[in-house]
Amino acid sequence: MRLILLRHGRTGFSGRYVGSSDVPLSEDGREQILDLRPNLGTMKIDAMLVSPMLRCTESARLLDLGLPMQLDPDLREIDFGRWEGKTFAEIEAQDPDLVQDWASGAVDFCFPDGEATAGFASRMDAVKNRLLASDVQTMLLVAHGGVIRSLICGLLGLSQKDCLLFQVAKGHYSTIDLYDGGGVLTGFNLGSRC
Repeated sequence: MRLILLRHGRTGFSGRYVGSSDVPLSEDGREQILDLRPNLGTMKIDAMLVSPMLRCTESARLLDLGLPMQLDPDLREIDFGRWEGKTFAEIEAQDPDLVQDWASGAVDFCFPDGEATAGFASRMDAVKNRLLASDVQTMLLVAHGGVIRSLICGLLGLSQKDCLLFQVAKGHYSTIDLYDGGGVLTGFNLGSRC
């Protein structure tokens, strides 16, 4: 199976933590996705799984690939709780001890008033297992940066602590070829604009 992992286009909230906030694409983000149509349109994609968040469903519609959009709630980004919509500097000023816990990779970390990282990892593990069990030849996932980083690590056999080693660009896609039990990263941050 070939897996194409597309991060939604820009939203106009650059530099802010946007997980559970349901925001649309910016005009620039729509243009990013439209620029991808020629490339993705030639890839013979058999199925498309999409996060139900507006920025992802809008990205999938703009691609106009002629495929049904299968919404998967497990593809939602992590809920940053009270950190939603804030910059890292704002978060660090408000919750310096919690930022330290998060940065240290504490397994029991939970975003304040948001989602636990263990719960998010469990969701991503379920997605990974469904992908590995699928008989689809080429699948497109339209999702979020955290989801894509987590799936890359899971499918390559890396620790989830390595997720932040991958800077997944908005409006770009990565490819993984899946084999029995794992995968090979064959492309990263592909697209026409950064």
